[in-house]
Amino acid sequence: MISALQLRFGGWWSWLIGKPSPASAPRPALPPGSPPPPAVIVPARPAATATAAEARLKPDREELTQTLLETVGGKAASIAAPAEADPGRRARTLAELANLQQIPALQSLARGFLLATSRDEVSLDEIVAVVQKDPALCVRVLRMANSAFVSPEQRIDDIMTAVQMLGVRRVRTLAQALFTLRGSTAVAEGFDWKHLWIHALATAAVAEELEQRLGLTENPRLYLAALMHDVGKIVLSTIEPEAYRGVLVDGWNGNQRLAALEEARLGVGHAEAGGIFARQSGLPDEVVETILHHAQPGNAGVHPLPVALVSVANYVSKTYGLGFSGARLDDTDGDFEALPAWAVIARHAGGRVDPGQLEQELHAFVLSLKPELQSLRDGIG
Repeated sequence: MISALQLRFGGWWSWLIGKPSPASAPRPALPPGSPPPPAVIVPARPAATATAAEARLKPDREELTQTLLETVGGKAASIAAPAEADPGRRARTLAELANLQQIPALQSLARGFLLATSRDEVSLDEIVAVVQKDPALCVRVLRMANSAFVSPEQRIDDIMTAVQMLGVRRVRTLAQALFTLRGSTAVAEGFDWKHLWIHALATAAVAEELEQRLGLTENPRLYLAALMHDVGKIVLSTIEPEAYRGVLVDGWNGNQRLAALEEARLGVGHAEAGGIFARQSGLPDEVVETILHHAQPGNAGVHPLPVALVSVANYVSKTYGLGFSGARLDDTDGDFEALPAWAVIARHAGGRVDPGQLEQELHAFVLSLKPELQSLRDGIG
């Protein structure tokens, strides 16, 4: 089965890297003199009973734990929750969030996404000019075009032809992914958010796949809404890095739900922080609403459908361990077929929704998607 991702993006995650990745590439060791890693609990690995192809979909707990260590910089042991509530904590965090526009790294991130949404139509000449200024992007666009459309005997050697064949939207998606991942270590000091962005890219791909399978009208903002749904975690790690390391580690160890830990220690959860950042940055309203309500899509107001699609896609990404969301699913998250988002989606799809069938279809989609994400991860490591 050719995945919808390949149909839409030509398998650009694989071509973005331009090389296969070993199935079990070794992780780099921490630099000499680095502090000891956090106290992270690695759950026991379940017995393997599936086929080799199916096994690739199972989240590897040890590997996921390694992504946590890489994200937090391999330092900062778990921080105990304060013995007494701090009534002033929320006010102080909100005051810091009000000054986000004074943080250059976050403003650089915001400008990148504003450029991605500022114009629906861009000329071929403008796209070609941007690509030609970036050698790495130029190489990847040519690889993508050659891999997607022509035989080895019919090589595409000029950027204009490559962009014409791929389409402006596909090239813009490639460029946005590359630029975002390049800056994964530059936004919050001491954090490497590469794995979170891979989770976001996976969620965006699954959301668009779900939209297509449901026969819904294509929403040009859905991809960005999905890509940005967890941006509040980056925001909180920027303004309170040490506290947020402790939140991530304790949440991963199952001491408490991530959102509850954020509220207890920072006074603000990542959804609220991300919504504040998105509003300050002038991002579209449906992007803001998705950030605020993707965990509880029933609370969405004006734009419930993209919120619900991203909610399901986020669940799928976490189920299969696509990137690092900062939290694992547990029993309180419920079953796929019982997700509250389905009620919202059914209202917009004329009631023609079969979550069980969609779960099977998305399972097959993820089977094709996951190796591409692994190549992307290893290629930018």
